[in-house]
Amino acid sequence: MTPKSFLGFAAVTAVITVAAGFSIAERYSTDVFVLSDKPMFSDLTVKVNDITEISVQDNEKTVRIQRKGDDWVLPERSDFPASNETVRKFLVKLAELRVREKKTADPKLHARLQVQDLKGKKDLSKRLVVKDKDGNLLVDTLIGRQNFDIAGTVDAGRYVRKMGDPQSWLTAGTFDMPDAINKWVKPEFMNVNAKRIETVTVRHPDGTHLTVERIDTKGTKFKALDVPAGRKLEYQIDIDNMSDGVDRIELEDMRKPGKINFPVGKTIKTTLRTYDGLVVEAELFATDKDEEFWARFKAHAADDAKDKKKIEEEAAKINKTATQWDYMIPAFKYRYMTRKMNDVLDQPKKAAK
Repeated sequence: MTPKSFLGFAAVTAVITVAAGFSIAERYSTDVFVLSDKPMFSDLTVKVNDITEISVQDNEKTVRIQRKGDDWVLPERSDFPASNETVRKFLVKLAELRVREKKTADPKLHARLQVQDLKGKKDLSKRLVVKDKDGNLLVDTLIGRQNFDIAGTVDAGRYVRKMGDPQSWLTAGTFDMPDAINKWVKPEFMNVNAKRIETVTVRHPDGTHLTVERIDTKGTKFKALDVPAGRKLEYQIDIDNMSDGVDRIELEDMRKPGKINFPVGKTIKTTLRTYDGLVVEAELFATDKDEEFWARFKAHAADDAKDKKKIEEEAAKINKTATQWDYMIPAFKYRYMTRKMNDVLDQPKKAAK
């Protein structure tokens, strides 16, 4: 993101016209209702070209975004690229925040607005820090909850409180806080349309496996192969959605290969093959208590691919992104790619005594 591309931020100082209306009595404060065109962060727009770091802290983690050259990256994630457009929009919305109403300065009431100091797991505020190239603080504030008690306004506004100042404020402006890794990046890292999938094979560390095959090239239903005698499928949907594993799959987090240990005794190996010969191989495991679901991927063209050159090009494109990182993926995608035979079949009936 070049300095020129930041020039558009200057426009965020445009006047906000406030429609006539009255504030519903705020039950957490008796301060005077104030409408103002004063920016909440007055120094931000004039120094926006100097911004080089943004961090968002909640009660569990801190996400840090850093500017390197023309782009933004996540330094704690081996400089995984952030979305320049997401960063731009975030800074525009931040600069557009205007002072709407003076609220409580009583620390005992800060928690109700979610602008309390972050000290423990129960604190719901989010600390936002924005720095310039010299490390100077341009913004250091606690971002609280949205307000829905204002009549005659289009947007709800948010409560904020600058660090070290007990005074809290209600701001005007639509502003969301990206508080997770995947909200700062382009989350989709692979897209193999589910309609292309012909077969899915899942191999578990205990030696069991499940292979499903699409019944009709134009249909959505699959059949399970090698079903034990006397058993039958319990819910058709449980195998039909296995083709969705890498359809528009999005990351929740990422690490460079080697940073995450894939335990031999827990890692599941899954192969998805398309009708035209694209093969995607995945290795997946769930952490203890199923809190995180990690996967790594690679693709190649099958020997009997219909147009091998075309499929090799597609596989190379997938690998350019997929093999460079290990990904934490959504739970539902993990489940689609890790079904067990015993889980999708009805339970065998006990023999009568």
